[in-house]
Amino acid sequence: MAEAHEEDDDKPSRATRILAAPVEPKASFAATFKAMFRELYPIYSAFDKDGLLCVAARENGKLAAYVHLPILSEQGAFGVIGRHECCALTLHDEDISLRHALVRVSQQGIGEARVRLIDLDSSNTFRTEDGQVCKSVLAEGPLFVHVLGYQLFLFPTGSLAPSRWDASADVTWQSFPERVYLDHRIPERANREQRRPPAGRGRRHTYMTLLPAAQHLRAKPGAGGHVVGTILLSAENTQIAHRVSSEDLERGMLIGRYERCQLAGASHSLSRVHLVLLLDGGDIWAVDTASLNGTIVDGQKISAIVLDREVELKLPAGMGMRWVPEHIPPS
Repeated sequence: MAEAHEEDDDKPSRATRILAAPVEPKASFAATFKAMFRELYPIYSAFDKDGLLCVAARENGKLAAYVHLPILSEQGAFGVIGRHECCALTLHDEDISLRHALVRVSQQGIGEARVRLIDLDSSNTFRTEDGQVCKSVLAEGPLFVHVLGYQLFLFPTGSLAPSRWDASADVTWQSFPERVYLDHRIPERANREQRRPPAGRGRRHTYMTLLPAAQHLRAKPGAGGHVVGTILLSAENTQIAHRVSSEDLERGMLIGRYERCQLAGASHSLSRVHLVLLLDGGDIWAVDTASLNGTIVDGQKISAIVLDREVELKLPAGMGMRWVPEHIPPS
């Protein structure tokens, strides 16, 4: 089969205790939640299985989109948020990147949810409830963030829900666990180049710079730190080796044809952000970010796989990626 090509008011309630200098948001999460509660309550009630309900709402309280990510195994679940129709949560908004963020939910302990939200190095990242810009957020329970003109509400469901919802919006909001923001936040990538759009063209084109054929593969410098493995990325007769550190993976390492990716190739069959490598819960993951042409491992299309061994991943247009874990000699 031929490979597809991509197209170019009220104060915070007691449930919000802040440990950092606050920045007043345009609309409080409590106000938005209460404004959409009548519409949201039956939606939430319909999902009684363990998982995560991801809700995007406009700051005027209008529900824009939602998706439920069920936990079907011990590995948890992943979902991509973005403008592309292949995303789990699609937002039809030109200011949202095609693949804007990755969300992961897993179970830790009995009846406890672990929620991770990662910005896929977009130009518009998250703001937490205390108004801080953040590239990645980890929560043990519900998580609420701003992104552009939206507020994202991530609600654990089933046995992972910290409390039952009441028919009253006020009672339900007050029942949510306290969100405490600590200072271990993953910052923006250092030395991001500030690009301006070419004259006469929309600003989105500034993010579309592709490599010439002679430079089919490229790699950005890693973040440094403890090396945990090596990526061998190959295409035609070209190969690059890139050593990967735990710091790279904590932030999330992007592979695709977009300039913002740490490892990139120029083929249009490769999605702009095709794959992300991620360290989460002690495991290293390779997650396909809702790409059009997919990622193949052992002849099967995968959405996510734990890189606990040497693994060969096949990408579109004949590209390949081998993950080689770092071997630590016995002491």
